[in-house]
Amino acid sequence: MIREAIIAINESNGLHARPAAELAAMAKRYKSNITLIAGSKEANAKSIISLLTLGLKKGSLINLKIEGEDSEDAMHEVTTFFEKMCQ
Repeated sequence: MIREAIIAINESNGLHARPAAELAAMAKRYKSNITLIAGSKEANAKSIISLLTLGLKKGSLINLKIEGEDSEDAMHEVTTFFEKMCQ
């Protein structure tokens, strides 16, 4: 099953190394493919380097795409991660 969501980056420092590492560790727990798309760039959420190459700053919009058997659980956890990131 494929799930998609649009997410705004509201953290003042954007998606920098520490939250990218947390996101990658979280994504690795799922069998599903988790992809972040920003403009013409795509990143595998299981790779810190891939995430950092997106250069996500405050105000960036990303398309979150999750495909696989555990996509519902992954979508819930990833979207919650981004919601808490800016608190």
